Order: sequence, then structure tokens, then C-alpha cells
Amino acid sequence: MKNGLVILISGALLLSSAWSSAQDVVLDRIVAVVNEGVVLESDIATESAFLAAESRANGVQLPTPDVLRERIVERLIDQAIQRQQAARLGIAADAGSVNRALAQIARGNNMNTQQFRDALIQQGFDYNHFRKNIEQQIITERLVQREVQARVRVSEQEIDDFLRTSENNAAQQSRFRLQHILVAVPASANAQSIEAANEKADGILDSLRNGGDFATIAAAQSDGSRALQGGDLGWRQRQELPSFIQTALSTMDVNDVRGPLRSPNGLHIIKLAEKQLGDGPAQQETRIRHIFLAGTEATLEQRLISAKSRIENGEGFDTLAAEISEDPNSSNNGGELPWYTQGQLPEVLERTAASLAVGVISEPFQTQFGWHIVEVLERRERTLTSASARAEAEGALRQRKVEQEAERWIRQLRDESFVELRNP
Repeated sequence: MKNGLVILISGALLLSSAWSSAQDVVLDRIVAVVNEGVVLESDIATESAFLAAESRANGVQLPTPDVLRERIVERLIDQAIQRQQAARLGIAADAGSVNRALAQIARGNNMNTQQFRDALIQQGFDYNHFRKNIEQQIITERLVQREVQARVRVSEQEIDDFLRTSENNAAQQSRFRLQHILVAVPASANAQSIEAANEKADGILDSLRNGGDFATIAAAQSDGSRALQGGDLGWRQRQELPSFIQTALSTMDVNDVRGPLRSPNGLHIIKLAEKQLGDGPAQQETRIRHIFLAGTEATLEQRLISAKSRIENGEGFDTLAAEISEDPNSSNNGGELPWYTQGQLPEVLERTAASLAVGVISEPFQTQFGWHIVEVLERRERTLTSASARAEAEGALRQRKVEQEAERWIRQLRDESFVELRNP
């Protein structure tokens, strides 16, 4: 393959030389001019390939190619604007910060950095592009921290109200996994734009009521930052959500859809995908140990079946973890992981642990990055101290405010930028 590529390039150069007086060889083309920068056709191709790999891994259906292309162009324009703003402010993502972020993601998947890189490549991801996305996220976070977060204030009264509500209402401790579609409406929108946004939101609701898949429609039509992830906002407590969504949730059951809900950012449509009932201010915590083998080969399952048999026949779990587990963070600690609450470990790992009684070892099971066996060591209920409760309340309130303000700030930054789309 490599030799063939060299021959092809050489042939193109010879042909170009022979016809140089007649025409140029087009290597790339400008799709959009963004202030002093550009978005190239090659950028779109790279992002498309990455999103295809991501959709396969996460089971999210991407929109049609023409709609996907339009969304990718918009995303790349926004990223270019943010990078330019960051450069003007002297904000950058140095290699050390990117490396630390990648190491943290790898640890969250019970791998070292090299194992994580190999797993990504095995699943068809371009690792360099993945790294570039992490760099972009760091730049955006630092921009938001400087331009938005520094202006957000949470008062002591807000924290008091938050805690008082939580203590008096166990439902406030419930957690919700939401899917979200945003039809953006700029603050300066005229009557015609507002009417068009209302019609778009009504059309989306009609599609959903007629059986349309929420994730697919979100990927194709939402203006939200999580559109291409099916609009999935992940798990949130009620207090972490804007008040207009909190109000809607009070009358929603799982799989219900509500909208359009109005906010300063536009029109919102939400779906309650899952709900976990709370039980007041106490937290349920679990301590487990596991043996992990990186990769997806079927032979790894057999190795763990054998390991489980050895444990059941008297060998120590900790001994085998040190011998064969490929989790660098736990193999030298008997495979033991720190105490966790729901949502802190990969979903499949938590779900398997939740199904086990204390002291029972699971059958081998597969996650996105490898094979595991798990044993639950202990469960406990921890009541938050006053200091930690206030800190968590402040964090939740601050995050809610920052998310709302950041979305407005990013749209304002786009409105103030020069963007010219080039036709093919």
C-alpha cells in the first residue's frame, strides 16, 4: 500500500509538470473564510471520518451526508472563531495539558495512555484528530473560564435555598438523563426569524410525535453543542438544570417529550430518557475490585473465565490482579478501585456491579475498551457534611449558570465574526 501511494504521488507530480502551463493540481479548497482564517475541504473530511467512528462506538445514527456536512462546517467555523479569540487573549493548550487530559481519560477507562491510544485506533479513530479535539476542548474551557466563569456569582442565599429544598424534598436528589434539541433564536432576532424558529420547533415536535428517533433528529436539526451526540446531556440532578427545564420535569415520565420551552437562547425540546429516584441528602457509595484485560479479542474472555475459576478454587483475587490485570491504577492494589457514587465509572461497569451481591464475582463482561471481572467488596451510605454539602451545592449552581452564559457568549462571538461560505 505504501509503495502504491508513492507511485501515485510521483505520477501526479509528473503529470502536473507536463501540464503546468495548462492547469494547476487542486490539493484542497477553501470552504469558508472565518475572519483571518479558513475552513478547508480536508478539515471536513477528517471530521466526517472521526464522527463516523464515534457514531459506531456510541450507537448514535448520524444525519444524512448533506445535513452532516452542514453541521460539521458550522462546528469547524465555531472552533476557528474560538481559537482565534484565544490567540488574541494569549490562551493556548500546551502539550502538557493535553497529555494530562488524555491520561485522565485513559484512567477513567482503566487503561494507561498507550493502551487507550491502541484501543482508539483499533476502533477506527484517528488518534491525532482525537488529540486535536481534546486540545480544542481545553481552549474552549479556558476561554469560558476567562470570559464567562469569572463573571458568574453564586450567593450564600442561593446555596441556602438549594440545600433547604434538597433536605426537605427527596425528589430533588433524583437524577435525570436528558436528551435535548435547541432551536437557537438570537437576542436580536426579528419577527420573521422568530416565526421561522417557531415553525422549525413545531416541525421537530411533529416528527417526534410521529415516531421519529430523538437522537437522529437532534443530530440533524439541533443547534445545541451536543447535537451530534444525539443531544444527550448525560445525568443531571434537578438543581443543575435551568429553571424552565426543572418546571417541565415535574410533570414528565420516562420517554416523555416536552417543548418548545423558551429561554434567552431559543426554543428547547427535551426528552426524559432515564430517571433515578433519590433518597435524600445521603449518597450511596460502592467499593469494588476488578481484573481488566485491554482489547476486544474473544480469547480475553476465556482468560478471565480461567482466572475466575482459579479464584473460586482458592487463589487470591489480589494475587491474580497483580499477575494479569492490565489496569495500571489498580493491579498493584489487588484490583481495588476507590469508593464511587453512581455516574463516576463507565456505565457498563457500574451496572454490572449494581447487579452483584457483596462478595460475588461477576462473569466476564465487555466494555468499550476491554474485558473485566468484578467483585463488590462493600456498600455504604454516606451523609454529606455541612461543608461538603455547601461546596457541592455551590458547584452545581455555578455549573448551571456557566452553561447558560457560555452558550450565549459563544453565539455572540459568532455574530461578531466575519464568516463567508464558499460555493463548490
